[in-house]
Amino acid sequence: MSKTPFKAGYVAVIGRPNAGKSTLINQILQQKLSIVSHKPQTTRHQILAIYHQEQGQIVFLDTPGIHNQKKTALNRQLNQTAKTSAQEVDVVMVMVEATKWQDEDKRAAAIAMDSRAKKILVINKVDLVKDKSELIPFVERILGEFEFDEVFYISALKNKQIEVLLEGLFRYLPASEPLFDETHISDRSSRFFVAELIREQLTLRFHEELPYSVTVTIDSYDEKPEIVHIHATIWVEREQQKRIIIGRKGDAIKQVGTKARHEIEHLIDSRVNLKLWVKVKSSWTDDQNALDALGYRD
Repeated sequence: MSKTPFKAGYVAVIGRPNAGKSTLINQILQQKLSIVSHKPQTTRHQILAIYHQEQGQIVFLDTPGIHNQKKTALNRQLNQTAKTSAQEVDVVMVMVEATKWQDEDKRAAAIAMDSRAKKILVINKVDLVKDKSELIPFVERILGEFEFDEVFYISALKNKQIEVLLEGLFRYLPASEPLFDETHISDRSSRFFVAELIREQLTLRFHEELPYSVTVTIDSYDEKPEIVHIHATIWVEREQQKRIIIGRKGDAIKQVGTKARHEIEHLIDSRVNLKLWVKVKSSWTDDQNALDALGYRD
């Protein structure tokens, strides 16, 4: 009896903001690689998430949400990152929230149609639909506009039907040697994930005041035997935003630092000494040179 060949390939995960892309990736890997919040544009970079299994290896490209806003250079950069990710992959997976089909969903589907890859439609959050019969006309409407090779129904948050999805993805991948060493789960460095965890806490705490005008860079990352010393800068666009983050007598930034430190310690499995500074870079979200300097050109 012939042995089933090992399969490996790339799967781009695209969709509008908050469709559940990052939640799915974190669930599959059972580790937080992509930060999650209910605010759009939480994911700002393409992140490779490498899933290893006996039958093969799936390299997911988690991408920023496709959105219609074009107001700033950051908005345009995020859309371009997602669009580029759909090229030169084996499968494009379009994630849609069950019963919700919006202009941004159509734009994501259109991007997928421009790819030569296999195209999969994933209906997420089906656990929130009480009457499952509503899904039939909903999906028929989508398939009337766009042609997909297969449709899957999942709940990323509840971990429902994800194994079925993974089996389906393996069917579309080519026979191949592993693309990455099995010890790797991403192409990103610890410094990158540390910056993202700090930004996550800022987004969660200040989601009303400045979710889009804040980013984080790591100034130093010094590993000692017993502790890792990390210095990071939080960048905002205006002095008022800086005052909001620092808070009265520094209370706000201390709380952000404490929560971020706990998340970082869990990630790197080490004690952490975290120091944060807040600086102003005027209109950085609409300045391509500033975006490049802050790490937004993937």
